[in-house]
Amino acid sequence: MKCIICRDNIYIRHIFSALFTTDKQMICDKCLEGLEKVEGGCVRCGKKTNDIICNDCLFWEQNKDYNLLKVINYSLYYYNEYAKTLVKKIKFNGDIAILLAFRQQIKKFLKPFPIKDKILVPVPLFKTSLQKRGFNQSEVIARIINLPILDNIYKSNDVKQSKKKRIARIVFDDQYRLKSKLNLHNKDIIIIDDIYTTGATVHKIAKLLSDCNARNICSFTLFRS
Repeated sequence: MKCIICRDNIYIRHIFSALFTTDKQMICDKCLEGLEKVEGGCVRCGKKTNDIICNDCLFWEQNKDYNLLKVINYSLYYYNEYAKTLVKKIKFNGDIAILLAFRQQIKKFLKPFPIKDKILVPVPLFKTSLQKRGFNQSEVIARIINLPILDNIYKSNDVKQSKKKRIARIVFDDQYRLKSKLNLHNKDIIIIDDIYTTGATVHKIAKLLSDCNARNICSFTLFRS
């Protein structure tokens, strides 16, 4: 079997338990070594810091419109230089197979969490971006997790978060909106995205869902910037 990323052969030891699993390793050890697991850092978002809670999370905590949300983010890997090359291949080369190759790592990471009755909300793309790319990377990740997906939020403009200065990313606009009214009473939500940066996207969407009476809201991303 060949690695999805570098196309080198993957050598897997024949462990007895592996004969009973359908999740085969699709990324070689060399490519996995280029990725840095999120460990330690901010207890709420995983950002690299010596503080218990990072400045970004303190910002959301101290803002009167968002301080009741207390959204916890979970990410697999830091957005290092190697991760950036992978995201570029996914988003700009349409290499969706790279996302699918992380199935084993995503499943393993989420296994200890009580996610059985959760509802997934993939971060939407602007309609022209979706048409150009042909897929929403956040939705692909959600489908890998394989839980019910709520498709009731749309993106109203295509102003790129990555193109803004840091302070501009946390301006409270109506970039994300509901397609129709929702009642999420006693529902637990996981917002799904590819990259977590300042938390602006996650908190904007979490606010919409909280106003619909969602009980608990957290987020999961493949990478943490």
